[in-house]
Amino acid sequence: MTAISLTKYAPVLVLLGLLLCTAGCDDASSTAGGPTTSVASRSGNLNVVATTTMVGDLVSRIAGDRAEVKVIMGPGTDPHTFKPAPADIAALSKADLIFYNGLHLEGKMVETLHDRLGRKSVAVAEAVPNDRRLSWQEGEGGAYDPHVWFDVKLWGIAAGAVRDALIKHDGAGAEEYRRRAAELVSSLDALDKYAREQLATVPKDRRVLITSHDAYGYFGKAYDVEVRGLQGISTETEAGIQAVNAAVDYILKRKIAAVFVESSVSPKTIERVQADVRARGFQVKIGGELYSDAMGQPGEHPGYEVHTYEGMIRYNVDTIVKALK
Repeated sequence: MTAISLTKYAPVLVLLGLLLCTAGCDDASSTAGGPTTSVASRSGNLNVVATTTMVGDLVSRIAGDRAEVKVIMGPGTDPHTFKPAPADIAALSKADLIFYNGLHLEGKMVETLHDRLGRKSVAVAEAVPNDRRLSWQEGEGGAYDPHVWFDVKLWGIAAGAVRDALIKHDGAGAEEYRRRAAELVSSLDALDKYAREQLATVPKDRRVLITSHDAYGYFGKAYDVEVRGLQGISTETEAGIQAVNAAVDYILKRKIAAVFVESSVSPKTIERVQADVRARGFQVKIGGELYSDAMGQPGEHPGYEVHTYEGMIRYNVDTIVKALK
């Protein structure tokens, strides 16, 4: 094997090596993507690990007091580029169950989660039927956009996958898991209705969402919003000058009122677009910071519990509506 190929596969080799050597790892905080955090502090029957904050929130809502749920990708963490620390690998290895998004959201971790830990790993987004998924790129088959949580109805399908996995692993809690999942889906139905009603108040020609990366495809399809992301679906590739110029031309042509930055993505590209638009005689404001691949911290936005899925969605919807109206 050449030196180049060793470098190429080094992250995977390190990850696999850590999985085989967890005896010396402790539960210290992760230094790679922020501290290993807990959705809720609980003393429960199951030791559960979730990758993203959205998945962690979903699992916590359904598991209740029967599980302790740890999230390894905290607020503000980009799952596309996340590299697990030894403490994260130790947590995954010791877990009774692992819940992750899937559809390659977690980047380099997917192979490990699926192949090496597959017997106890559940990819919740992959419960969504293929005909309701969006292609990674328009017209491309086989690879799918992983950001399914931005269609609240589809996130209800993911909730079913969590419920079924918990029941399979802990049959004694089946009744509680079913009850909590049903309550969650009911609350998601109300959230979906809220999003539809609020976004419908924005005139159709102004209902355009321009963000750093293309995380909002499901959101756009579900709530009739035109979506344009500069970096594509994954943040592993940066937006090039062609994408920036195209966004500038589009904003000038449509007289777009606002563009948006994201909490887990650098704002530099959007700020460059804003500056280039200004240089051509038009003002486009930054309408706010949206949550995309991670939820927020408690208290970040008074009036919104952005550390929860429902609070995050409500905050995003209200921020978009306010800026575009």
